[in-house]
Amino acid sequence: MERELVLQNETDLVLMQFFLSPPDSSARSPDLLGAEVVRPASTHRIRLGRVPACVFDAVALFADGSKEVRRGLDVCATPRLVFGDPALPTLDVAVANRSPLRLRELYASSRDPADWGRDRLGRAVIPPGGRFTLRMRTRDCVFDLRAVYEDNQEELRERVDLCAAREIAFDRSAIARPPTRRIVLANRHLATVRQVFLSASTEADWGPDRLGSAMLAVDEDTTVETTGGCQADLRIVFADGAAEERRAIDICETTRVVLRPGWVVAARLDGEEPLAPEPEPSGPDPLRLRNAGPLPIVEIYTGPPGGPRGEDRLGEDTLPIGATIEIEATDPAACAVDLVAVFRDGRAVTQPGVDLCVGEEIEIQ
Repeated sequence: MERELVLQNETDLVLMQFFLSPPDSSARSPDLLGAEVVRPASTHRIRLGRVPACVFDAVALFADGSKEVRRGLDVCATPRLVFGDPALPTLDVAVANRSPLRLRELYASSRDPADWGRDRLGRAVIPPGGRFTLRMRTRDCVFDLRAVYEDNQEELRERVDLCAAREIAFDRSAIARPPTRRIVLANRHLATVRQVFLSASTEADWGPDRLGSAMLAVDEDTTVETTGGCQADLRIVFADGAAEERRAIDICETTRVVLRPGWVVAARLDGEEPLAPEPEPSGPDPLRLRNAGPLPIVEIYTGPPGGPRGEDRLGEDTLPIGATIEIEATDPAACAVDLVAVFRDGRAVTQPGVDLCVGEEIEIQ
């Protein structure tokens, strides 16, 4: 006897695939829909042929990736399989994208607090200027809607009566804007800064050059802006291509950053008061070391005479060509050190018996 099964889709999703298998079996039939789909509020007839069995496990896959399983389905006694509740009314709402970016995800919730559930777009997107029909089987009218754009920015529309307003538009006007933060950069290097990059510490790239076509000359200050949180990373690039970076600067607490060898981050200043002068160094005058070599210096060590090198005094910084850095004694009672400078190509230059407490300047080349 030829058997037939009618699929009735009363959900608001497209039924994409349908499978039958013997009860409690891992074996599964091919997709019985083939190239067909069952759209919402539609039916589809499947010819099973002359199969002796009546009882199967059924699996239905929908457009959003969700799955519904019916176990022990008797296709002889019940030749019609209904998905969803046909008693629920259908609510159709036109969603318009009036932004310049693609709308990638769309969520709707009638619960408080919102339980967003699945992405209503499924595999679709709404291009700029495009529209999408949001179809839901529900008796509810008031919904919260959440749209996610291709740049991961989200826009909310809360407590919208979709029974009264059958069209809703997203244009990015309701996206929360992060605060703009400003910091002063003071160039106290001996070289012009060609580029400045300032980005949130959570970002994967540096973003645009904050100086644009301008440059930051020696002893000049400039103000740069950024948006987002308090933790930011700063990168400066000199005219010769050398660069320095400082990570995780709290730009909410630090409103002025002094760029100089050794890189000093100034303390927070009250915006209504003049910039406070930098504190004068106390104790012995530090040694000034000038890079007179052909490459940036990437490591500096000041170990006891004849002893181990100790820690790198530059840390994550570099000393560009022609630049200087002040090096203080870590112990005022131990001013004499063996100084080792390592250039970018790995070449190391050693100056034994250097006095860090006499305030002199030496050149390394």
